[in-house]
Amino acid sequence: MSGRDFYAILGVSRQADKEELKKAYRKLAVQYHPDRNPDNPDAAAKFREVAEAYDVLSDDQKRQIYDRFGEAGLKGRGQTINPEDIFANFMSMFGGFGGFGDIFGGGRSRQRSGQGRNQQIEITLTLNEAATGIEREIELQRDVACETCNGTGAEPGSSPEICSACRGQGQIAHNQGLFMITTTCPQCRGAGRFIRNKCTACKGTGRTAVSKKIKVKIPAGIDSGNTIRVAGAGGAGTNGGPPGDLYVVIDIAEDERFAREGDDLIHEMKISVPDAVLGRRAYIPGLFDEVRVDVPKGSQPGDILRISGEGMPRLGTRGRGDLWIRLEVEVPKKPSRHVRKLYEQLREAEEKGD
Repeated sequence: MSGRDFYAILGVSRQADKEELKKAYRKLAVQYHPDRNPDNPDAAAKFREVAEAYDVLSDDQKRQIYDRFGEAGLKGRGQTINPEDIFANFMSMFGGFGGFGDIFGGGRSRQRSGQGRNQQIEITLTLNEAATGIEREIELQRDVACETCNGTGAEPGSSPEICSACRGQGQIAHNQGLFMITTTCPQCRGAGRFIRNKCTACKGTGRTAVSKKIKVKIPAGIDSGNTIRVAGAGGAGTNGGPPGDLYVVIDIAEDERFAREGDDLIHEMKISVPDAVLGRRAYIPGLFDEVRVDVPKGSQPGDILRISGEGMPRLGTRGRGDLWIRLEVEVPKKPSRHVRKLYEQLREAEEKGD
């Protein structure tokens, strides 16, 4: 068999049925389509080769000739590979411009709607607010549909006009050899329409900024850097499109009592020398209630005690982290005369081994 191996080009066996051929062609056509590979000059050639292979093998008469005599046999018997047939097969397989455009996120659409702008705001919480969870009311500038023009962008009494260049499609198709290439309409920039008389209130944008108050529920256990998405609380969409989203970024203020490490809390507890030597039961304020701390006898500076379940609530699940107590032994810098005398007696006793 002379010429190219169309079965190998499609990656199928010589016994492949039409459904297998179609499936292989769809996959390769999407992979090598020029619109998807603007920086790869070899993609167009590969796309054409795949299309030619499918054009032959999907036609029973052409396939029979090809199987017996190869690619040269097609030409010798007047069977040519028609670029228009290839393009027609391609477009019918993907449902026309719209079907294929859906694969790549493009395609034609009249007066295409657009999602509104996403917005972001940062709020600061105390550690206790993060521990309990709160509902916070926040105020922000938000784009909404212009009341003067009802979001059309056109001056009242007028309306947007269909773009004459693309006839409202938002895209223009160009023949480029074998392929039909679509590009965004330069006149309307893909909108499919243009506004001759712009609304003076919104200057043709169809949106105006207003101050809005929104309540945001903040769950217990949230941490700095976590983001809460409030669907539909962003800017207004265009041409009836959905609004954008609001992203609330959380920042937790520093706390005088605790340092935070994930779900755990760290507290530095000062104890006296006698407490370190003799041990002591003490109470410190926790996030929700007082926490009992049992300082063991003979504690050393820097010793760490663990109190299970007294840390931060775990976000989105049950339970709490732990509280870690780091002991800091305080040595008096200027003891009273009486205390100094007691320390002197203690030193004498230690020197004598008592």
